[in-house]
Amino acid sequence: MRIWLLCVGMVVSLAMMLGPAPTAHASRLTEITIPPAPGQIPDLWLGSVLNAKHAAPYPGPPRAKVLLPTGYDPSKKYPLLILLAGASSDYRTWSDDVLGRIQVTAAGFPGIIVMPEGATGFYTDWWRGGPRWESYYLDVVIPEILRRYPIRPERRWHAIAGMSMGGLGAAYLGGRLPQFFGSIAVISGVVDMNLFPGMPNVAALVPEINAKQPPDLNAVYGPVGGFYAAGHNPTRLAANLSDTRVFVASGDGVPTSDGYATDNNLLTDIPTEGALIRPASDSYVRALRAARVDVTYQPHAGIHDFANFRRELRDAIAWNLFAPVPDDPSRWVNDTVAARGALWGVGYRFDRAPDRVVRIARDGSSLRVGAAGSPVTLTLGRGCAVHVPTPASVDLHGVRCPARPS
Repeated sequence: MRIWLLCVGMVVSLAMMLGPAPTAHASRLTEITIPPAPGQIPDLWLGSVLNAKHAAPYPGPPRAKVLLPTGYDPSKKYPLLILLAGASSDYRTWSDDVLGRIQVTAAGFPGIIVMPEGATGFYTDWWRGGPRWESYYLDVVIPEILRRYPIRPERRWHAIAGMSMGGLGAAYLGGRLPQFFGSIAVISGVVDMNLFPGMPNVAALVPEINAKQPPDLNAVYGPVGGFYAAGHNPTRLAANLSDTRVFVASGDGVPTSDGYATDNNLLTDIPTEGALIRPASDSYVRALRAARVDVTYQPHAGIHDFANFRRELRDAIAWNLFAPVPDDPSRWVNDTVAARGALWGVGYRFDRAPDRVVRIARDGSSLRVGAAGSPVTLTLGRGCAVHVPTPASVDLHGVRCPARPS
C-alpha cells in the first residue's frame, strides 16, 4: 500500500510540474486565402462597420477558415461542408470563440468544414455591376476547395449550410449547382425574399452601409418586384432542389440558451427571428413540399443569435448531411436568371443575360429551355455544343456530336 501511495504521489507531483493537460480538440482550425477573379470582389466590400467587433473590414483577398477533422490524413478523401455566415459577418464568424465556436459546435464532425468569406453580398451576382459573389463561389471557391483538399467526389458527400443570409446563400447556391450539393441546411435563414414589397431592395442597404457607399436600392436585386429578385428568391426556386435533401430550422422569438455565452441584442434578435425568419421558413417549407422536395423542418424556441444557430447546426449534423441522394436523375427542372451555368452534365450560356426567369427542364432525352430573350449555347458533353434560339427543345439522343479522336 505504501509503495502504491508513493507512486500516486509521484504521478501527482509530476502532473503539477507539467501543468494541466492540453484540451484535445476534435479538429484543427486553419486559415487560407481564396483570391477572386479580377474585378470580382473589390476589397471595399470586405468586412463590416456595423459589426466591427466581430467582422472588422480587412484588406483582400477574401479568406476562409477551414476545420480539418481529427486525425486528418491528406491521403484519404473526406466529406465536405461549406458553411456560410450571415449579413454583417465574415469568414471568421463561425470560428469565433463567442459566436459560432465551431470546434465545439461541430466536435466529432467526420468531414472538412470550409467557412469562406461572404461579406454582406447575399451570395449573388449584383444586378448591374458591383461584386459578383455568386460567380466567386461557383467559379473560384468550390474549385479551389477541390484543388486544396481531398474531397470525396460523389454529390452525396457535399453539403452546404448557412445561417441568416447564409441560409439564403445555401438554398440559392444549392439550386444553382444541384449536381454538386446533395444536401443543404438552412439555419434560421432569410429564405423568402417576398415577405413584403421591396424586401430585396431594403436588404441592399446593409452592404452599402457596411462599405460606406451611397445607397442604391436596386444595387443587388434590381428594380422593385422585378424578375432578377424573383430569380434569386429560394422560395420561388424551390423546384430546383427536387433531388436534394433539405434541412430547415427556425426559432420563434423566445430566447434560449445552449449553456455558452453569446453576443446578442434582444431588441433586434427577438423580432428578427419571430417576425421575419419564422414566417420566411414557413413559406419556404410550404414551397418545398409543394415541389415534392425531401425536406425536414424543425421549428422550435429561439431568437436570432448564436445560442440558436449553434443548436441548429448541431441538429443539422445529427440529421445527417451526407445521407444517400440520387446521382444522375433523368428528369428535373431548374429556374434561373443566370447567364451561364451547369446542370447535371448540361452546360448553358446565353448570348445575353436573360430578361426573365428561365426554366430549363429535362425529361428523359428531351431538354427544354424557356424563353430568355436570348439564344443559348448548350454543351452536352463529349465536346458537343448546340446554339439555339429560345424557347427551344432539344432531343439529347438526336444531337450529332463530333467523334472523339482515336
